[in-house]
Amino acid sequence: MAKNTYKLEIQKRTWWEWLIAAVWLIAEVYIYQNAVAAGGELEPRAASIFWVTFFVLLVGGVVVWYLRRDK
Repeated sequence: MAKNTYKLEIQKRTWWEWLIAAVWLIAEVYIYQNAVAAGGELEPRAASIFWVTFFVLLVGGVVVWYLRRDK
């Protein structure tokens, strides 16, 4: 029986790339919390704006990751 082996590589990045990633993650969490809170307070316009912003930032982060993954 063949064993599947997986190797996890952590690429070296500059400090400012890690900083940008951390800011992006913090912004995503913050906007998600605001979207959920606005929905809970029955503020549909604010919730919609937060959800759209959340998904735009999410898609932007995925696109940047996809384009830079082989670098």
